Amino acid sequence: MSKITKKLFRYFAVLSLFLSAIVFLGFYGAFRYSHYHYQEETLKERARTIQAQLEEFLDSSGPHRGQGAYLKFLDDISMADTYLIDQSQEIVFCGSHAESGKEPSGKILAVAGHVFASEQEWQLKEWGRQGKRAFYLGLPIKKNDKISAALVVHGTLDVEGRSFFMAVTILGCCLFFALAASGVLSAFLARRFMSPIQKIAAATRELTKGNYQAKTEVYDKNEIGELARETDMLAEKLDAAARERKALEQMQKDYIANISHELRTPVAVIRSSLEAVCDGVVSGDKRREYQEQCLNESISLQRLVNDMLELSRLQNKDFPIEKAELDLLLALDDALRAIRILAEAKNIRLDYSRPESEWRLNGDYGRLRQMFTAALDNAVKYSPYGSQIRIKAWEASDGYGISIKDEGSGIPEEEQRHIFEKFFRSKMAAEKGSGLGLAIMKSIADRHSIGLEIQSACGAGTDVRFTVPLGRF
Repeated sequence: MSKITKKLFRYFAVLSLFLSAIVFLGFYGAFRYSHYHYQEETLKERARTIQAQLEEFLDSSGPHRGQGAYLKFLDDISMADTYLIDQSQEIVFCGSHAESGKEPSGKILAVAGHVFASEQEWQLKEWGRQGKRAFYLGLPIKKNDKISAALVVHGTLDVEGRSFFMAVTILGCCLFFALAASGVLSAFLARRFMSPIQKIAAATRELTKGNYQAKTEVYDKNEIGELARETDMLAEKLDAAARERKALEQMQKDYIANISHELRTPVAVIRSSLEAVCDGVVSGDKRREYQEQCLNESISLQRLVNDMLELSRLQNKDFPIEKAELDLLLALDDALRAIRILAEAKNIRLDYSRPESEWRLNGDYGRLRQMFTAALDNAVKYSPYGSQIRIKAWEASDGYGISIKDEGSGIPEEEQRHIFEKFFRSKMAAEKGSGLGLAIMKSIADRHSIGLEIQSACGAGTDVRFTVPLGRF
C-alpha cells in the first residue's frame, strides 16, 4: 500500500469515527429526550384523567359512591406521588403519604399556589442526580367553573437502565460493523482513487526514460482524467519533437554529406588536372584544355560556395536585408530580360502578360530579382527545345499573383514535399546543379512575406506561383 493510500485510509477512518461519535451522541440525546417526553406525556395523561374524574365527583349532587376508594388509589392510578390541596393550602388528600404522616414539600405547595393564581395547568421541571428528572404537574379541580382544589402530581422521570443499555449495545454493534465495513470500503476506494494517479506516474517515468510512446490509459471525466489527457498530449508533443529532432539530425548529416560530395568533385577534378599539367603529362592544346577545365570547375566551386553563403544569410533572421520602396513588376521585368538570351538559345517562346499598374512594396530589389531569375532559369533549364513558358501577373481582391508555367517533364508527386530542401534534386532532372536554387528562392520569398507554391505533375510541366497579400502593398 502506497503512502498516499495509507493517508487516504487514515482520513476515511478518522471521518468514520467522527461520524460514528456524532451518531452515538445524537442517538443518546434523542433516546433520552424521547423517553423523558414519553414519560412526561404519560404522566400528564394520567393526571388529566384523575382531574376529570375528581371534577365528576364534585359535580354530582350528593356523595358519590366509590369516591373514597378512588382517592385511596390515586397514587396507583397516576403511578406517582399525588396531592390534593385546597385554596387555604390545606392538604385534602396526599395519597399513600397520608398514613405515613409525610407532609408535602415546598415545591408541591408552590405549584399548587401557581395553579390557584392562574387557574390553569402549571408544571415544573428540574434535574436531579444521575440523570433523573423531577416533574411537577398542577391541575385545577373546578366545581361550577370555580377552582375548589389543586391536584399536584410529582413524578421522577428516568431512563430505564435495561432498555437503555440494550439500545446502546445494539447501536454499538451496528456502529462496529459499520466501521469495519467502511474500513474495507475505504481501503478499496483509496486504492481505486490511486490507480489512475499511479498510471500517470508510470507513464511519466517512461517519458523521463525517453519512451514517448507511453500512454496513461486513464479516461476519467474529472480533474485526474484531465491531467491524464494533458500527460498524453505532452507525450505526443515530445514524440513529435523527438521525430523532428531525428529528422533535423538526419538533415544535417545529409547536408554535410551533400556539401562534401558537391565540393569533392570539383576539387578532385582541379587537383587531377593540375597534377597532369605539373607532371608534364599533357602539353600543347591538351594542356590548354586542362587549364580551361580547372577554370570551369573553380567557377562551379565558387558558385556553390556563394550559394551556400547566400542561403545561410537568408535563413538567418538576424541577418538584415536592405529594403526600400520599389515596383515588384519592374523586378520581374528585369529578371525576364536577363533570361531571354537563355530562352532564345533553346528556341523557347516567352509569353508574358502583366497589368499596367505599379505594385509598390518595401523590399530588396536585388533579392527579388534573384528570386524571379531563379524561377525563370529553372523553367528554361527543364523545358524542352522549342516549347513555351507562360509568365502571367494578375491582380485579385485579396492580393496579387505571379505565375511562371513551363512545359517541362514535371516533378513526381512523391518528391514535391522535398523540393525546397537543401541539395535536393529530382531523379528526373537531367541538368547539372547544386540543388540550392529553390531553397534560396523560398528563403527570399519568406523574408518578403511572399507566398511560394509549386504545382507540378509528370509530363504536364511545372507552375511556380508567387502570391503577395494585399497588406504588403
